[in-house]
Amino acid sequence: MSALPVIYDGFAFQEGEEEQALPGRFRFTFGGLQFEHASGTLELPLSRLLLDQNSAGNLVFHDAGTGWWVESSDARILNDVFLLRQTHLRAQARQLRERREGNRSLKYALIFLTGFAAVFFIGWLLVKAAANSLANHAPVAWEEHLTDKVIAEHPKLFVTDTNDARIPVVTQLVARLAAALPPAERRYQFRAALIDRPVVNAFALPGGYIFVSRSLVELCERNQDEVAFILGHEMSHVIRGHAMDRIITNSAISLGTKFTSVRGPITALLNNVGVRFLESSYSQELEMEADKLGVRLVVAAGYNAKAAAVLLSRLAKLNPSGAESNFGHYFSSHPSINLRIQNIS
Repeated sequence: MSALPVIYDGFAFQEGEEEQALPGRFRFTFGGLQFEHASGTLELPLSRLLLDQNSAGNLVFHDAGTGWWVESSDARILNDVFLLRQTHLRAQARQLRERREGNRSLKYALIFLTGFAAVFFIGWLLVKAAANSLANHAPVAWEEHLTDKVIAEHPKLFVTDTNDARIPVVTQLVARLAAALPPAERRYQFRAALIDRPVVNAFALPGGYIFVSRSLVELCERNQDEVAFILGHEMSHVIRGHAMDRIITNSAISLGTKFTSVRGPITALLNNVGVRFLESSYSQELEMEADKLGVRLVVAAGYNAKAAAVLLSRLAKLNPSGAESNFGHYFSSHPSINLRIQNIS
């Protein structure tokens, strides 16, 4: 049984006369394309036709001999049995099918990636909201237990200096700053320690643990007001729940991308705490908030608030490029120094 011609809707027009296109219907026969319109029938030989796709995605046939063009949006044309009998048209139809399949695959891939990104973003928001809620309502004893486990799991990060003569000074500074807190914010028993690490760094862990490197204290040139600002800044991260929020959020997201065995919720958090977490910065908004609260705490404790801007200005001059180094690591991970000075002035 021979195949019956399939009829397609389309337009026919002469080269350069697209605005005068003739609507009609056409079919393929053994040797030609028959286009029927209101004024008659146009017949074009298949041997002279060239098949392509225009910018609108429609299929177009061009007869260079007569200058006629036939256009249609019907994709069934690419599988028409009469069309595929012509070797050159069969090759052109195959190329167009492959191009369309590639575009379709790309479209589906973009849809999938867009959907995945949306799901991931929504998941991140849910994790963030849950982390904020837990950080704001977690018992202090739970935070302290978490930090004790962190220190036990990563002892090399917390090699404290027990012989430095400045340890009592730092301890007294923290006690004085803590005593200046409003009663509503005195839920933490703050403890400070000097860590024996060459990089300039300071960070706070949940429960009120403050760690400052000896090199950072040395940069303060024995000025207690400047050290007080550093301590007040880190204490603010604990008071506002930034430290707890970050450790929970980072760990939850990391666990969500790893299929590892977990011995318990505490261990799950600990397995994702490391050097990059401790030395990474908070968002600019949280850093600015810690700076402002830190300065207010310094003032409340009776220290000179101007020392903060003096310290930051001196550091900006010593490290004008802001490049990360043993000197500038801690400060290069925070918002720009000039911006921080404006924020606390």
